[in-house]
Amino acid sequence: MDPLRFAPAQWRTLRYLNTYAASAARVGFRASQIWERTGVTRDELVELASLGYIAGRLHGRNTPPAPGIAITARGNPKLRIHLTKPGMKAARELAPAWRVVELLRDRHPLTADDVEHDAGAASETLTRLDKLGFLHQEVNEQGQAMLSLTQKGRQYAEPYSGGDTA
Repeated sequence: MDPLRFAPAQWRTLRYLNTYAASAARVGFRASQIWERTGVTRDELVELASLGYIAGRLHGRNTPPAPGIAITARGNPKLRIHLTKPGMKAARELAPAWRVVELLRDRHPLTADDVEHDAGAASETLTRLDKLGFLHQEVNEQGQAMLSLTQKGRQYAEPYSGGDTA
């Protein structure tokens, strides 16, 4: 599945786990941390686990990580969740898309060239985001494509502020 099609909380989950992976390489993060810091729902986490992007292990056990454990043990304080190799790849694929939506959240509209340069994103990333409904394009008086975020793009660009999750 194309990681750009994931829900905003799934983007945040993959980014969070990837950003802090070095400090959690041996045991992963408590499931409660993932819920609190990303706002991911049970169903969204189940989807990531079933696609093989995350796996879980009970801390203190030597059994191999199991994708299904993230589904069944949310309340277990010993559950640790971490990225799998496909999850790391997906998180790296999301990184330029995240930089684009974050840049356009803070500074918009911008020319496509400015977005590519400032966000370090390839034009194919902009094309994919446009096709998925994240970007709005207009042509300015100089004939340049000006990009801004759609409502969908703004949902992905906003950081999670906490609150109740399912």
